[in-house]
Amino acid sequence: MIHSVLNEGVKGMQASQREMQKAAHEIASTNIPASTQAAPQNPADAAIPPVSEPPKSGTVGNIAEPIVELKRQELLFTASAAVVSTANKTIGSLLDVKS
Repeated sequence: MIHSVLNEGVKGMQASQREMQKAAHEIASTNIPASTQAAPQNPADAAIPPVSEPPKSGTVGNIAEPIVELKRQELLFTASAAVVSTANKTIGSLLDVKS
């Protein structure tokens, strides 16, 4: 029983980590035109626009949703870690009682 609780906590942490990575990727790829998202074969060939150039239409993504998702997954990860910690303490208490 305790091991299944421990496993569920770990699964929750792993799922949250995957979702955080997805959200971080979305944040990192915001404001990158679709044509330049693939890495160029030769970085010297990549044209870097000047800083003062405004972003072209359609390149600005919605960054709010991935940031909210990142925070939500952080809270879920913390909750899952608390489950793992509690299960670990419970196992330790059971071992202390039996020994």
